[in-house]
Amino acid sequence: MNDISRSMNLTPRNEHFHFEAAERVDWFNGDAGRSIVFNALSVLFPEGEKFFMDSVKNFRDKVDDPTLQQQVKVFLTQEAMHTREHVQYNKQLDAQGYSATKLHKQLGNFLRFLRKVTTKRTQLAVTCGLEHFTGILADEALKHEEILGGADERYRRAWTWHALEETEHKGVAYDVMQKVCGVFAYPIRAFIMIPTTIIFAYYIWKHIIVMMHDRGLLFSGKTWSSVLDHMVGRVGLFRRMIPAWFDYFRPGFHPWDHDNRQLLDKTEKEVQQWTDLAPMTTASAAA
Repeated sequence: MNDISRSMNLTPRNEHFHFEAAERVDWFNGDAGRSIVFNALSVLFPEGEKFFMDSVKNFRDKVDDPTLQQQVKVFLTQEAMHTREHVQYNKQLDAQGYSATKLHKQLGNFLRFLRKVTTKRTQLAVTCGLEHFTGILADEALKHEEILGGADERYRRAWTWHALEETEHKGVAYDVMQKVCGVFAYPIRAFIMIPTTIIFAYYIWKHIIVMMHDRGLLFSGKTWSSVLDHMVGRVGLFRRMIPAWFDYFRPGFHPWDHDNRQLLDKTEKEVQQWTDLAPMTTASAAA
């Protein structure tokens, strides 16, 4: 653990977003492409975060540092609540005509297969790589207004909450791996990052394409333009990941080398104000 990682006081925030009341399909300011990009990400999370939790739980008894023990405990709590909310999110996607449950099950089958054919250390390395992805994406989403700006309030809040906690615990799985693997942590995580990236890219694009098909938009130039703009173009959520992706291969890398605690403090103040806002109604979500 580096000094920043050791100083992090993780906090589970038990938020509920009631997606069943969100009637608007194109919730990102009426933009189908941008809505689909985030919907595709949501489908990754329930099974993905169960995999994260299991990977860390496998080595929980190897963690003897009290600070890291506490962080692991909160990490598991945060990820469990993320899973719960994205399950509800994805149920609403089903109700809107998307194949969310089908995609969710397909990913779950793959991850169960991965558990069978790989070692527990490999699974932890996969988790470290994917936690790096979510940490980068979370940082970009919180830092750049154009990424979540224009989203309906319910979804904007959900993604903001998720991004806050992903940033907050971005070093936990990494610190567990360093503890468990010692001098072998670097070659394992660096080697595993390549197939992890390929798998991640495959599933996110698969989900986007299937969801576009579900909506009858697979051959819509306007929707493709929006998707590509948000993924790799002007907004470029995934384009922005490239420098940080390469940084992961640096031998002395630690997730908290990028110190964005000020951004966390700013976002935390926003989240604390949510209880003062008027309850969101079905009518306001559909407006």
